[in-house]
Amino acid sequence: MPERGALVVEGIAHSYAAPVLDAVSFTVPPATLTAVVGPSGCGKSTLLRVLAGLERPQRGAARMDGVEVAGRPGHVAYHPQRDALLPWLRVLDNATLGARTCGRDRGEARAEALGLLSRFGLTGVESSWPDELSGGMRQRVALMRTWLTPLPAVVLDEPFGALDALTRRQMQGWLLGITASDQRPTLLVTHDIDEALLLADQVLVFSARPARIVHVEDRPAPDERRREHEAGAQHGAVLRILGLLGG
Repeated sequence: MPERGALVVEGIAHSYAAPVLDAVSFTVPPATLTAVVGPSGCGKSTLLRVLAGLERPQRGAARMDGVEVAGRPGHVAYHPQRDALLPWLRVLDNATLGARTCGRDRGEARAEALGLLSRFGLTGVESSWPDELSGGMRQRVALMRTWLTPLPAVVLDEPFGALDALTRRQMQGWLLGITASDQRPTLLVTHDIDEALLLADQVLVFSARPARIVHVEDRPAPDERRREHEAGAQHGAVLRILGLLGG
C-alpha cells in the first residue's frame, strides 16, 4: 500500500515521432524531494508535463491517494523551464496567480507572497512589471508562483537554471530547508548532478531516449547532505552517476 500523500508513478510510457519514455516507475514520498538527471533530450521534461496534465501518457499511470493525476491538470503545481510570467500583471499578481486560479483567497495569497519576498530576493519589486526584471528575478517570481499554488504535489523543471551562482546557492538552501515542512512530494529535473545530490532524498538516473531509470541513488538526511556538499564529500556519488551517463 503506497504511503498516504505519496506521488506514485507506474509504467509511464510516451512517444512523439519516436518513443520518449519507456515504462518509468518510481515513488516520491510526501515531505521528500526526488531529483531526475539524464542526458539532454531524454524525456525528463516530458515526464513533468505528463504529471502536470499537459500531456496524456500513452501507457501507465500516476496517482496520489488513489486519484489519477497523469494527463489531468489540477493536481500538480508545475514550474516550467520558462518563467511564463504574464506581462500585464505586476510581480505580486504574477506570484499569486496559481493560488488564485485554484480558488485561494486573494488577500491570504498576497499576504503569504509578501512574506516570502525577502526569502526569494524580491524585496521592493512587488509592484514591478515583468519586463522590468532580470531573467533571474523573473525565474524567482515563477518559482514563488509554483510554491504558492495549493496543489498536492510539486514538479520543478530546472528552476535555478537562469540564476547567478550566489542566488542559486541561496535558493538551493531554501528548497533544502522547506521540503520536509511543506509536506508535499516534490520532483525536480536538473542537469546539475551536485545540485541533485544536495537537494534530493533520492536521485533517479535516466538513460538516453527512450528514457528508463537505470539507477536510483539513495541519499542521506538533509543535514548530512549539506555537510557533504560543503566538504566536497559527494565526489564518489558524482563519479558514479557520471559513469552511468557516459561522462
